[in-house]
Amino acid sequence: MSSSTHSKPNASPEVPPTLPPPAAFAQLRSFVAGGVGGICAVITGHPFDLVKVRLQTTEKGVYNGAIDCVRKTIAREGPVRVSFFFSNFTARLKGF
Repeated sequence: MSSSTHSKPNASPEVPPTLPPPAAFAQLRSFVAGGVGGICAVITGHPFDLVKVRLQTTEKGVYNGAIDCVRKTIAREGPVRVSFFFSNFTARLKGF
């Protein structure tokens, strides 16, 4: 062996960190994006669904429409407590 070689005899080459394969990363990204999209759909859709169910299940003449249903519900529940639109919200997220 000549002394002109510049490598150390027992030095291991530096290995770059491994990244997940592109296909696996794309699947994970799609899965997370679908979950976030589903949560956003429940957050925006749940209040509308609640008003729809109240309109369908109450006797005729209680509400004059969707806006009237929202107004009467806010008047009954209180203007500060708008959380009535999100009652049973966690149950819908669990079912998602």
